[in-house]
Amino acid sequence: MGSIYNFGLFGHSRSGKTILAEAILFKAGAIDRMGDINQGNTTMDYEEEEKRRLMSTNLSVAYFQWKKATCHIVDCPGYMDFVGEQISAVEAIDIGVLNIAADSGIEVGTEKAWHLLKAKGLPVIIFINKLDSEQVDFQSMMKQITEWLGKKAVCVVAPVFSGSKLQCLVNLLEPENQVKVEVQGFVQNLFDSIAEMDDTLMEKYLGGDNLTHEEIVSFLSRGVVNGTIIPVFCGSGINQAGVEELLDFIVNYLPPSSEMPPLKAKNQNGEEIEVSRSDSSKLSGIVFKTYSDPFMGRISYLRVRSGTLVSNSNFYNSSQNSKERIGQLFKLRGKKQELVAEAFSGEIVAVAKLTGFKTFDSFSDAGSPVLYPVFPAPEAAVSFSLAPKVKGTEDKLGAAISKIMDEDPTIKVFRDVETNETIISGMGDVHLDVTINKFRDKFGVEVLRGTPKIAYKETITTTSSAEGKHKKQTGGRGQYGHCFLRVEPLPRGTGFEFVDEIFGGAIPRQYVPSVEKGVREAMSKGVLAGFPVVDIKVTVYDGSYHVVDSSDIAFQLAGSLAFQKAVQGAKPVLLEPIMNVEVSVPQEFVGDVMGTINAKRGRVLEMTAHGGSQVVKALVPLAEMSNYATELRSLTSGRGTFSMSFSHYEEIPAHLAEKIIQAKKSAKEAEKG
Repeated sequence: MGSIYNFGLFGHSRSGKTILAEAILFKAGAIDRMGDINQGNTTMDYEEEEKRRLMSTNLSVAYFQWKKATCHIVDCPGYMDFVGEQISAVEAIDIGVLNIAADSGIEVGTEKAWHLLKAKGLPVIIFINKLDSEQVDFQSMMKQITEWLGKKAVCVVAPVFSGSKLQCLVNLLEPENQVKVEVQGFVQNLFDSIAEMDDTLMEKYLGGDNLTHEEIVSFLSRGVVNGTIIPVFCGSGINQAGVEELLDFIVNYLPPSSEMPPLKAKNQNGEEIEVSRSDSSKLSGIVFKTYSDPFMGRISYLRVRSGTLVSNSNFYNSSQNSKERIGQLFKLRGKKQELVAEAFSGEIVAVAKLTGFKTFDSFSDAGSPVLYPVFPAPEAAVSFSLAPKVKGTEDKLGAAISKIMDEDPTIKVFRDVETNETIISGMGDVHLDVTINKFRDKFGVEVLRGTPKIAYKETITTTSSAEGKHKKQTGGRGQYGHCFLRVEPLPRGTGFEFVDEIFGGAIPRQYVPSVEKGVREAMSKGVLAGFPVVDIKVTVYDGSYHVVDSSDIAFQLAGSLAFQKAVQGAKPVLLEPIMNVEVSVPQEFVGDVMGTINAKRGRVLEMTAHGGSQVVKALVPLAEMSNYATELRSLTSGRGTFSMSFSHYEEIPAHLAEKIIQAKKSAKEAEKG
């Protein structure tokens, strides 16, 4: 097998990644004409949702030949709601191409993609796209990049403009171009960066000797792989300018997949190991994406990291400790598939109906299991409630939910036992919007989306006692239950305590559990506004019974009545969930973020520096956080992120509690009416 290369296209949404992928495939002869985003006919954006929105929402893969190399390209969405797709993409590739639009410069998606690629330790190439846009200032673009990444970002292909029009591109690695006056500054920077990598080379360079082509190739390759050099290319995807130079550089200057540094993994005992990437090594790899195809069902995308994977063979799931048979392998070019007999180390292939595998599961040779570490899925930021639009389609909805969670590990769907709702959580409004449409378009089930209810609770603030009597006399046997209860508040988070203080048989032993059952029933329905009662101690201390008419049900009803009366006399209050909120933002937005937290009845606890960002930690009521993802995005131009987890319950201010109680009463009356 010839050399194998695989690289991913990353960058801000709408910076031109998908058209760059289209230009690459066209230049390589893998497609016979360029598609157009606006016409919805590109190779990589083939889902209806992507065509509608004119943006990628899924990663997609295509392979092509360039010179003697087999290349795989992964095009992934730039919009931050689809960060799960970006995490999948970094598991599939060896090289990241960071695409920056010349007319927009470095944007939030550029920065986020850079951090993701660096966290994975991948070599990065920058491609400045859209050079044929109006009013492009390449010099200031390069200045912006070097201010951001330092001197290690060096121009390898420089543009020459005539007025404001792109005239040609100059490859600085070709000796005949290194003497051109208009690119002298870029040539100087490039050679300075290469020479700085080695003392002997630096001496030779400072002594006035020219670096040989072999030295340039060797040190440039090493610098890119270890991250000390970030080569900058440029051009235009729409006009295919700069595409050949980019591809030539990858296959001529960078090591193929099999010669990249060994991979870090763990064996079955949890010990760190290194995996050599050659075809002759034992088989290992990762399922980096799962996709539900309307015709073929479940498709798993696999990246072979070592060894050779053969169609219709057995292999081992090292994440789940299970053996599975793998069917026919195929290579992808967008949605087009081409059957292959085997896949070599470094290749990306797909297979249908690999049922035992989840996204990010590792596969390997059964004799030597290998586990690859992956980034944890980020915490969901936005939630909605979910219900089937048509009664009786619950089973269909359940099946669709499991397929959607299979496809996208950043989507969480769970049942909230407190509010009895199904909740769907994701990375943002657009992410959930796309997912909700998937239920209908892909899985044929219509869903209703609503704002999730807040799980309010009720409790008491003082001690109170009350009597409950249930007495009914109809023809034949009557009903009689009678008890006295005392209620007392317990510390927050304690729950419920039931105490039996009956003396002298005022209530026979067998009926005391019935009183408790009645109390628990009343607690679940609430007294103040229909929310569950918590943090309360209930003591049954007296009562009476009837030899014939008393029964379990009569004492349950008596317990329930006594409880409701006692709570009403114990100054009941509403409690609301308070969340731990951590907001990560660049320094300049800290003041604004703290202002919004205070406006949300929140309390800032502390502020810490983390990398180039500030992390603001606060406690905020959940009721105030419903639209925070969108709010934070607009406040920080998309550069802020936040996570949220439950902390504790706290009493709601009286004026807000009154509104909630009234709203609950109105809703009940509307139901009856």
